Order: sequence, then C-alpha cells, then structure tokens
Amino acid sequence: MNAAAGHSLLRFLRARRGPIALEYGLIIGVIVLALIAVTFTSGGIVALYERVAAMAWQA
Repeated sequence: MNAAAGHSLLRFLRARRGPIALEYGLIIGVIVLALIAVTFTSGGIVALYERVAAMAWQA
C-alpha cells in the first residue's frame, strides 16, 4: 500500500466515525427517554394499550 492510499483510507475512516457515533448516541437517547417515560407513567402505558386494543377489537 502506498502512502497516498493509506492517507485516503485513514481520511475515510475518520469521516465515518462521527456520523456513526452520532447515530448510536441518538438511539441510546431515544431508549433512555422511553425507559424514563415507562418508569414515570407506570401502568398508564399498559392501560392506554388495553384501551386501544379494546377499541380496535370492537371496530
């Protein structure tokens, strides 16, 4: 591998790390927000799901 090809490969790897890390950070953030929402609403989400399921069953 010559020096120019090595430099291009390093530049490509550096350019890809930023967006990938950002995407993983966003995914983790959404999961954390979902866990917080479930924790604070306790059974509220289950009750909401049951009401929606009952309405869908009747339709």
